[in-house]
Amino acid sequence: MWINILVIFLQFISGSIMYSYIIAKFLNIDLLKVRDGNPGASNLWRVAGWKWGVLALFLDYIKGTLPISIFIVLGIIENKYVISLSVLAGVLGHAFSPMLKFKGGKSVAVSFGAWSVLTKWEVPTLLGCVFTLFTLIKPKNTTVGEDAFRVFIGYLLLLFYVIFKAYKGELYILLFYIGNFFIILYKHRKDLIEFFKNIFH
Repeated sequence: MWINILVIFLQFISGSIMYSYIIAKFLNIDLLKVRDGNPGASNLWRVAGWKWGVLALFLDYIKGTLPISIFIVLGIIENKYVISLSVLAGVLGHAFSPMLKFKGGKSVAVSFGAWSVLTKWEVPTLLGCVFTLFTLIKPKNTTVGEDAFRVFIGYLLLLFYVIFKAYKGELYILLFYIGNFFIILYKHRKDLIEFFKNIFH
């Protein structure tokens, strides 16, 4: 039991390291004052360029997969529910980082990493296709509300995949989806409210 708790805790710590914020500070940029104040890779990309943005996205993705992947490869952790809770802890760490007084990022990139641990390429590919479709529809100058809506729709469509997996007995995926979806929804709530207000105004 103690090793399970340790892994979950370590994954939370890994998730809480705000790489985009650290890189931005190195570049003398305060991400909390950029656009919607999200200290994540998307805002770093906008103000510092695609090279720094790609680096931040990669690091956010990796922290969603480590250290849990190491424990899995070594055979120390095999229980799917422990793995699910561990990667969820990583997403929580990013969303509510102690580094930023528990005001973290919106958790999209780190969620991609977490889903990769649970489903390998399947969910990242599904979400990536949805996000790409939205990007093709409106490639430039999206609002934060439009970005939030894109993520929201992606997660709603993902529910069909999750239900299928749950039907096959892979309930640990449903467990992670519920936790992940509510974190994503909470972190995008203001942008979504503003988006729907503009639509129905």
